[in-house]
Amino acid sequence: MTGKTHVAIGVVTGLTISVGQSLENQLIIVLTSVIGSLAPDLDHPKAKLNQKLLFLKNQFFRTLFYLVIALGFIYLYLITQNNIFGLLGIMTFFIGISNHRGFTHSIVGFLVFSSIVRLVAERYNLPSISTGFIIGYISHLLADFFTIKGIKLFYPVKTNISSPILIRTNGVIEKLIFSFLSLYSVFLLYKYMII
Repeated sequence: MTGKTHVAIGVVTGLTISVGQSLENQLIIVLTSVIGSLAPDLDHPKAKLNQKLLFLKNQFFRTLFYLVIALGFIYLYLITQNNIFGLLGIMTFFIGISNHRGFTHSIVGFLVFSSIVRLVAERYNLPSISTGFIIGYISHLLADFFTIKGIKLFYPVKTNISSPILIRTNGVIEKLIFSFLSLYSVFLLYKYMII
């Protein structure tokens, strides 16, 4: 799926699960759901988040960038013994060495990402951060499960898993899904939010 479709899915899932909550919680859930829906593509140099993070948008620089970040987190873990830094070091190391739809599109990647977010959310007593991120991340994996390439759900096993019903990335069906999700988001905003 394209980045804009993942964003649309993140917005819809965030809006849907936050209905009836305070405006602050709604905003947190929608924002973190969008971030969660984009996070699995950090393993691709031209992904939406990497467009903001990387100076050069190529595989070599992406790998180098994340390995340097991983070393920084591991160093911080060694001097502070803070588990969040240790998990961030592991996560960024695997992002750096992973090919697209590998580690970040797997159960292991999901568990590492969600553990980090959960630790941060608990530390600052903001459970909405964890809820939104996890829902967004899962929505990304589900969406890519329906693509021809599929996902390496059981990474490091290199077998791609995909649905028997396939959607071509940036094809007509994905564009229809994006349009429907955009309209549904407007409906949710109008019906349940402050518009």
